[in-house]
Amino acid sequence: MSKMIIAILVLGLILAPLAFAANCAASSYAGACSMCSFDAQGRMADTCWQGYKLQGTTCMSSKYPIMATAYSQGKCPQVDECASELQSCIAQYSSGDDKADCQEGSLAVCYAASDECVKSAAVKCGELESPCPGSSTAFILLFAGLLFVRMKND
Repeated sequence: MSKMIIAILVLGLILAPLAFAANCAASSYAGACSMCSFDAQGRMADTCWQGYKLQGTTCMSSKYPIMATAYSQGKCPQVDECASELQSCIAQYSSGDDKADCQEGSLAVCYAASDECVKSAAVKCGELESPCPGSSTAFILLFAGLLFVRMKND
């Protein structure tokens, strides 16, 4: 039984960095596309969309707290530039039929680009980048491998 618990904990440690790597805007849009209802004209239910939009904003704020604080103090105009770029991209690629846009995935590119824009804005607004982005994952994988070998030998 204890080996099962250890295996679950190791799996959790391996998958945890992937949760933080999730893109807020792209994930929120994908969630809205899959969970919100659409009317006969293909329009997404507004209350549902607003909930996913808020979820994306909350995700950004928790992922980049320094940027969020700077923005709330009027010190990070790069965030507004990202929002403007997103709206421009949506205006360019939207068909006017939310359901069709979700099915085709044409707007997903806009949201992914927005995530990259916000990441860049966060750094410009004082957010620290990890100096070794893959090192923690590599360490966790190494640790998990060693634990697996030890469990096999027991």
